[in-house]
Amino acid sequence: MTAPSPAAPRRSSRLLPALGFVLTGLAGRALIDKLLALRGGPELVAHWAQVGSLANIVAGVTLAGIGIGLTGRVAGVAPYRQRQLLGDALRLGLMLSGACLLVAIGLALSGRLALLPAGQAALVLPALGTGWLAVAPGLLTAWLLGRGQAGRAIVCVAALLAAPLLALSLAAQGHELATLLAAQAGFGGVVTLWLLGGAGSWREALARDHGLRPFVAAGIAIGILSPAATAVARLEIAASASWEIAGAVQALWRSSEWITAIAAGLLNAHFLPRLAAARDAAGFAAVLRASARQVVVPALLALGLLWLLLPQVLALLYREGLPVGRIDALAFFAGDALRMLSWIFLFGLFARGTGWAVTVGELLSLPLFAALLWLLPGPLSLPAIGLAWMLAYAVYAAFNFWALRRSARRHESHGDLPPRVLG
Repeated sequence: MTAPSPAAPRRSSRLLPALGFVLTGLAGRALIDKLLALRGGPELVAHWAQVGSLANIVAGVTLAGIGIGLTGRVAGVAPYRQRQLLGDALRLGLMLSGACLLVAIGLALSGRLALLPAGQAALVLPALGTGWLAVAPGLLTAWLLGRGQAGRAIVCVAALLAAPLLALSLAAQGHELATLLAAQAGFGGVVTLWLLGGAGSWREALARDHGLRPFVAAGIAIGILSPAATAVARLEIAASASWEIAGAVQALWRSSEWITAIAAGLLNAHFLPRLAAARDAAGFAAVLRASARQVVVPALLALGLLWLLLPQVLALLYREGLPVGRIDALAFFAGDALRMLSWIFLFGLFARGTGWAVTVGELLSLPLFAALLWLLPGPLSLPAIGLAWMLAYAVYAAFNFWALRRSARRHESHGDLPPRVLG
């Protein structure tokens, strides 16, 4: 009988702190949305979501690839290398997101990045700059999660959200979004300067073999396509229906995010390092089954409960009178269920370093959803938008499952992974 791994208790104990980390982020974002809804209704919430999408185009290029890779890599290196790995990731991430920032600024100045309504157009460049400054706090939390220090990651996220919440509570009417951006940029700038002070030289960081480069392409795909496609989808909904309907869709996403983001956070913080450490087919399959049993199944039950209590939840998180009923939301929730299922296979692909599949699959999620909205005959209704959401994630889940099985067969043929990883 094989002795248990000494790291196993540590990994098991990381689940609850990881849950606290995700809940902290969700609570902060929900409070921001609540204050915005009280001040300007669902339209202001939708506008802030558009601003966030612009920032995420720049930050997500790093955080969706290098950030996830950093969490997995830190768990497998010696403690003396962990601080160096953070510095390497920061240097590489700032360069990658910096290049994205320059391209985005060029597009914005040429009028090809018109993702905000006319009254908020002046916020495009500040949003992009804030996204670049968000790289350092995001990598810091990813690094802390990889080290099993979810408690410190909670403190980091709480501080990141406390600044804009305080600023928003003091903001003058009509200046809410600009105030939020200024507070986020200020916090991100302080963290960036602090981390760069101990990150070593740029040349050494970029020359080292830190194992993060394979995640660059996946980060570009996820970081750019996801927020851009989401922003385009909101614009299409607003143009075909109204900004009120776009705000209602955003409210549905934010409400179910209390479940989907928790699932994604646990899969990332707790199960990704375990998948990456699995060196045999049985161990890999066992971690996949555990992630489904411990995360996705409870999340599906919670999603059903949320659907039953939807009117009360929307009134609590936003305000009463949002034009959303249970029947309208049914297809959205079905799409959320398929989305969570697809993430099990997605993190399996990340763990095996199958970057091509992550990159190609990204086209079949939010970009496919935006394309379906454009193809649907207008005017768009909530049920039609929900069907497009569900169909996109059905395709995405099927592709990720196929890609992970294909990756397992490829590893088997090369002799570096035993058969039936998904057995």
